[in-house]
Amino acid sequence: MYELYILGQLLFTDRSAYKLRFVLENVLGDNRKVSFGVLYPLLEKMEIAGTILMTDDLDWRGKKKLHVTQLGRERFETLMREPVKKNAHMNDVYLFKLSSLSLVERALAQKIITDFRAEKQAQRDKHSAHIDQLQRHHPDAPFLKSAMQTNQLQIGLADTYLSYLDTIESELK
Repeated sequence: MYELYILGQLLFTDRSAYKLRFVLENVLGDNRKVSFGVLYPLLEKMEIAGTILMTDDLDWRGKKKLHVTQLGRERFETLMREPVKKNAHMNDVYLFKLSSLSLVERALAQKIITDFRAEKQAQRDKHSAHIDQLQRHHPDAPFLKSAMQTNQLQIGLADTYLSYLDTIESELK
């Protein structure tokens, strides 16, 4: 999952592992930490695979910068084209892809937006249907208020993603 984001970030500019970790944590959010124990083995694996290389160029902290190779560019393109799996990391993978839309052809960028929009609309529809079922089948249940709030939160989150996609799509045009 992090390979896609790392390659995308390095296609924008060479960065140190320290800076990659900082930027990655910023995208994932305050409660998601990326340890160097996870990052360095991945970077080593990517370097062995030939998708990145360590340069002699130093950042402001004196840390060597990483650079994407031609093989890394090709791997990035492959990862951007791969369908996103429906799992706990789906939103993260889409956010990584959305952050790199300017690096791919317009048709692929539009497909990524369209696919994510379909996922979020389906989630929104599922939670709306669940609210209808709760109201129909459990109008007096003690859990109704809590279940309604949870589903309304999920609808609000989906709406936020959909609005974000509208903004990105308008900037793409």
